[in-house]
Amino acid sequence: MPAAVHPHLQPGRVYRTRDLAVWGANPTRLAKRLLHGGKLRQLAQGLYYAPAASRFGPVPPDDAAILRAFIGDDSFVVTGPPRWNSLGLGTTAMFSSALVYNGKRSGEFRLGSRLFQLRRVRFPSEPSAEWFVIDLLEHHDAAGAALSELEGALTQALRDGRFDRRRLAEMAAEFGTRATLALVRRATEASSS
Repeated sequence: MPAAVHPHLQPGRVYRTRDLAVWGANPTRLAKRLLHGGKLRQLAQGLYYAPAASRFGPVPPDDAAILRAFIGDDSFVVTGPPRWNSLGLGTTAMFSSALVYNGKRSGEFRLGSRLFQLRRVRFPSEPSAEWFVIDLLEHHDAAGAALSELEGALTQALRDGRFDRRRLAEMAAEFGTRATLALVRRATEASSS
């Protein structure tokens, strides 16, 4: 293995095979050499990472770095139970995979030890808490929550001032179904009385 190859690898960074072309004419063969030399670890076919060192051993990259390399850009949002549960609307769902919205790929992918459920859907460039509320309402069945319970919790959250009413209405109008928009209107009206 050429000595100049591995010093350029950045610990914690995720690489596609094509990224290695800057260090050799045959990036596939170079990836194999770096794998066998312990400089890279494989996440999936054609997707590798340079492990960062810790006192407990090699550290894998974070989900954002994996997704950025796999999808090919920063245009994605990780949603699902961790985000929905943090809204304080009473959900406690768990998924075995991370739910990721993006504009390029759909499907279930195992990348390293993590499972990702990618969906090609529209989402705001900077999702707010109000958008995550709409996302939860749209996927209440996946969260194991009844709409009637979510409506009551949302009404109380609006009374407590935890969400911006105007932004919530905008997110419902842009990203929700008619049923979700109607639920948000009812919760907003009920929280005002």
